[in-house]
Amino acid sequence: MIRCAGALACAAALAGCATSAPVSAPEPPPPFAQGAVGATLIAPAAGTRRMEPARNRRFIHPNLESPAPLPLYPPALLPQRLEPIVVCVDAVIGVEGAVTAAAPRLDAECAPPTDMETTAFVDAALLAVRAWAYAPALLCVAPDSFDGDDACRAEGVVETPTAVRLSYAFRFSQTGGTPDVERIGAP
Repeated sequence: MIRCAGALACAAALAGCATSAPVSAPEPPPPFAQGAVGATLIAPAAGTRRMEPARNRRFIHPNLESPAPLPLYPPALLPQRLEPIVVCVDAVIGVEGAVTAAAPRLDAECAPPTDMETTAFVDAALLAVRAWAYAPALLCVAPDSFDGDDACRAEGVVETPTAVRLSYAFRFSQTGGTPDVERIGAP
């Protein structure tokens, strides 16, 4: 702390501070090449059986718990600067909320795992999805006499954890060696 006896001495002391060389922050290292991955929950495949709950029933969708990391862009494929690719995965969420099964989904919008590059993307997606955890889906069943709007809030409701199958689309892309993340499919 500088103590000044007079205004002139104080001004001289402060002027000395102003002539100090500015401290600059070090430059961050350049980013390494990486690919980007976006994921979206997509509609079930055509012909999939759907629940039609009665008025005294309500389905609560499973919630993906954090952290739920996205798949990694396969590092060996980064130098190839491939066009964006979409792969889809079906995941079965068990009554405890764990992924009990995961498999590639073959649709018109999804790349079939037919070549080595596509297989690497599918494998990355499957590895990530199998590690995810959810708050399980629930089926709320209110007494038959229930006549309200929300069966899950009824007196005497029974909540039963329910296994479900979810489908995800993953878009792996890079633009000029720079990551690009996009969400695709249903909002």
